[in-house]
This record gives sequence, structure tokens and C-alpha cells, in this order.
Amino acid sequence: FLGISVTVHAVALSYVFSTQTDLVRSDYYEAGQSYDQEIALKAAGATKPFDIRLTADTVRVRLAHAEAGTLAAVGRIQLYRPGDAALDRKLALPRAVVKDGVATWLVDAKDLAPGRWRVRLELDARPPLAVEVDRDVKP
Repeated sequence: FLGISVTVHAVALSYVFSTQTDLVRSDYYEAGQSYDQEIALKAAGATKPFDIRLTADTVRVRLAHAEAGTLAAVGRIQLYRPGDAALDRKLALPRAVVKDGVATWLVDAKDLAPGRWRVRLELDARPPLAVEVDRDVKP
């Protein structure tokens, strides 16, 4: 019985020490600062009533009552497909078209596959904004 116990423990210890873990980073301080900046961007974006819609060909972003710094902003839209990373896209966000106090950004996104997409909007505004939402493209 003692021989079996020692063998099992030896195998378990060799597995533990041979397994690579990614819990430790050499740049943990910089990574933490980057994470804090990301939280601040999302907090700023969460205060804005963005309406983000996807169709098979277009990404439409609307924002009512936008400040002048946001209206003049350009940015990026990143489209992540949770089930297929090969379909992920990064698109430039042009200046908004403003009508009746509502800013609208239209981005050509040809041939978006039907299903769930994660949309990340980043605006180079003052202050910078980021919003991340899940949206569906209907077939």
C-alpha cells in the first residue's frame, strides 16, 4: 500500500511541476495599469446611451445628445465572432452624421454571418470612450 501511495504522489508532483501556468507575468504592473485604463474607458462609455445595431451589411451606431467632442470623434469598431475567430473584423469609424441632435455612424460591414457578435466601439473623443455589447445578426 505504501508503494502505491508513493508512486501516485510522485506522479502527481511531477505533473504539477511540469505544467506551465500563465498566472504570473513579468509585466504585471503595466498589465494592471492597462486594465485600469480599460475599466475607465468602459465606465465613460456606459454613461452614454449608444444604440448599436448590426445587419448583414452594416453597423449602425446612434447617440442622442452627444457632446461636441464626441460628435467630431473618429474611432474603431471591432467585431468579434465568439464561435469563429476567423470572422473577426476591425473597421474604421468615420465622423458622425448629425441630424436633430442625434449622431449617427454608419460603417460598411459586408457579409456579416448570421448569429451572435461581440461589438467593441472605441471613440477617440475627449474623454475617450469604449463600449462593448453583444448583438445578433438575423439571417
